[in-house]
Amino acid sequence: MKNTVLCLLVLFGMITFSCDHKSSHQDSDEQSSDTMVSNLDQLTARIMQDSANASLYHERAMYYLVRQNENMALRDVNMAIQLDPGNSGYILTLSDIFMSMGLLENCMESLNRVLVLDPENSESFLKLAELNLILRKYKEAIENANQAIALDKRNPLPYFIKAYTFAEAGDTNNAIKNYLEAVNRDQNYYDAYIQLGLIYSVANNALAIDYFNNALNIDANSIEALYALAMFYQQTDDADNAVATYNKLLLIDPENVYGHYNLGYVYLVLLGDFEQAITYFVKAAELNPQYYEAIYNQAYCYELSGDYAKARELYNKVLEIEVNYDKAIEGLNRIYGK
Repeated sequence: MKNTVLCLLVLFGMITFSCDHKSSHQDSDEQSSDTMVSNLDQLTARIMQDSANASLYHERAMYYLVRQNENMALRDVNMAIQLDPGNSGYILTLSDIFMSMGLLENCMESLNRVLVLDPENSESFLKLAELNLILRKYKEAIENANQAIALDKRNPLPYFIKAYTFAEAGDTNNAIKNYLEAVNRDQNYYDAYIQLGLIYSVANNALAIDYFNNALNIDANSIEALYALAMFYQQTDDADNAVATYNKLLLIDPENVYGHYNLGYVYLVLLGDFEQAITYFVKAAELNPQYYEAIYNQAYCYELSGDYAKARELYNKVLEIEVNYDKAIEGLNRIYGK
């Protein structure tokens, strides 16, 4: 159950920040420990001087929430709500804390409390849509997104949530329609371009290239977009562009295990260059010694090159990691007696 909740929180975070791709990277510029302690001390000192000030408790709750100290955040936001029970913003923060803790029912209850206080709170409808998507209540998620759209047609996020919901429900046409509505409202909507690229990539449609490139125009160093684009070239047998794109990815992220592995695959399967393929499979296995598929493909390259002794050695090495790996057993059977 714990792993399920963690997966749901990752999904919730991805959607929440989808309107601003750059914002998901800003947390990397965290304050130093000394500065954080200083800020906390200052907040606490202000609260001691003005203990009836609800906004100070809310500010400290936000401080704790950003630093994933949910219990302290919960304590402070409850104090803020006790002092100012009609403040819908404080209850929205309470819903965020419950979401961070994986308490989905409490989160839902808090969001509904907000709407009792403020029936036209578009942010609450958005969060309800996100929550219902996580719970796979697709009809409710779309209804909540539409309620948010009715309040603010310019906001791209509810269209993104609708699109993601339709995609999850298997309605690709409506998913595409709503992703396009999102980018019509925000032409720098990175996540919408990525999702459009993935949809067209599954269909082997060259429009995927345009959408991944749109994402790269927003973030030229996006590993996600480069990898997805390279994979599209790979799956459509465009070896030259696949190699060029994987190499661009590895310039940015030299230790990307799957970038090395997939380059090996391209050289092995699409280009038939076993020597080059081996160098990339070796690198992938160096980066992850348990990556038995990379070791298997090294062995296969040696087998195809006629170096049966090396192939046998590596097939056996695979079986030390993955005892019953069928492909390695089949490889040993193919070269038996050679």
